Amino acid sequence: MKKVLCIIVGMLCLLPLAAKVKLPAIIGNDMVLQQNTNANLWGWASHSRKITVKTSWDNKTYTTTSTSDGTWKLQVQTPSAGGPYSITISDGEPVALTNILIGEVWLCSGQSNMEMPVKGFRGQPVKGSCDVIATASPSDNIRMVTLKINSSQTLLDDCVATPWMESTPANVADFSATAYFFASYLRKVLNMPVGVICSSWGGSKIESWIHKEVYTEKFPEISLSVLTKDPKDIARPKDEPTLLYNAMIHPIKQFTIKGTIWYQGESNLNNPQVYKRLFPAMVESWRKEWNQGEFPFYYVQIAPYDYGRKNADKTEAAEIRQVQLECLKEIPNAGMVVTADIGNRTCVHPSDKESVGKRFALWALAKTYQRSGTPYSGPLYKSFAIDKEKIIVEFDYAEMGMTSYDREIVGFEIAGKDGVYYPAKAVLFDNKTKVVLTSEQVPEPIGVKYGFRNYQPLNLFSNFGLPASPFVAK
Repeated sequence: MKKVLCIIVGMLCLLPLAAKVKLPAIIGNDMVLQQNTNANLWGWASHSRKITVKTSWDNKTYTTTSTSDGTWKLQVQTPSAGGPYSITISDGEPVALTNILIGEVWLCSGQSNMEMPVKGFRGQPVKGSCDVIATASPSDNIRMVTLKINSSQTLLDDCVATPWMESTPANVADFSATAYFFASYLRKVLNMPVGVICSSWGGSKIESWIHKEVYTEKFPEISLSVLTKDPKDIARPKDEPTLLYNAMIHPIKQFTIKGTIWYQGESNLNNPQVYKRLFPAMVESWRKEWNQGEFPFYYVQIAPYDYGRKNADKTEAAEIRQVQLECLKEIPNAGMVVTADIGNRTCVHPSDKESVGKRFALWALAKTYQRSGTPYSGPLYKSFAIDKEKIIVEFDYAEMGMTSYDREIVGFEIAGKDGVYYPAKAVLFDNKTKVVLTSEQVPEPIGVKYGFRNYQPLNLFSNFGLPASPFVAK
């Protein structure tokens, strides 16, 4: 009898064990998949198992086999925007994903100004949030998922995240305001579902969002000793190289997206020139990781703020804005949202997140979705010429002229050979497409700055109501 039992047990051990596939946190019910593409799906199963994936929009079945470590990955062909649809994934025991939409998917990342929810932070409201929350509805076809803050010294295969959520009032209240306003404007104009993935951590430095390989290949002077420390000795992981990338970017790099919006920079005021090198390197690395070519990457030029109420006339924040402007020429397929008009002197989290989201959306509509005629940028510095005691500044994106809305134009400074800058009188001319600058203190000017202070709200706008970017030119 014992011999028979042993034989039976042995035979059972040889039979393949059916186990429900495990999916990453970013894949689930209510998600949005990128339209008109081959979208990635992946997960884990028992080793060497046949995996089948059936998509309801075309009743097509895809198959693959899990590897020796149980991982599997395949691509499904997505149609034009629509839904809801379902996907069934099975290795013998099916897992059904329901209420899936097909549309446009964007990754939204950065620090606290991206993290700030529609309901605001305590004592720091978001303008218009009551109306936005009260009128939110699942019928808006905006879907949202938030990665919870996490760090790791090694690359993680999965993240910690909320489920994908429909745009109910409660869900919208807790989601990134910038990301939601961006998605809402896109959805309204494109008339199709939009999915937004928020992966952000307040106060984080750009160093934390960058892959380890970038440092070893391009920045060997930046220490990676944090990767060998006892985790208990890492007090602020959001300040340390690569820790947030490992936990909050690497796990979702396989999820097919249309592009990225980025709001970060306030935590890197101490070394703008290093930021100028790190930022393009980060974008290049993310694009390499996603393997989708040079997908759109739009970012915010940080808003004015006096950083401690004693430093309004200092220039740390302005230097980051200058670097961000210069990066516009360094990063292919990029766009920059200007917020020089909507800062708050005493709060690093400006309340007007709707304008930020809309300006992001305008860049995407004009450049990514090729909607001809859509305005997307305020005036950007192009060049200046010296005419005796005058400096004449020319701008890009000012074909329809500029305006200060009948107020005195403020924020320009000019300097002579001594390098001392003085406030300049600014006058629009040449059909209001150029600015003439003069100052009694500078009879022979050779350099010009605009908005080069930590807190300096500016009032030079394009004919479309988009603000000019601060800059320095020598």
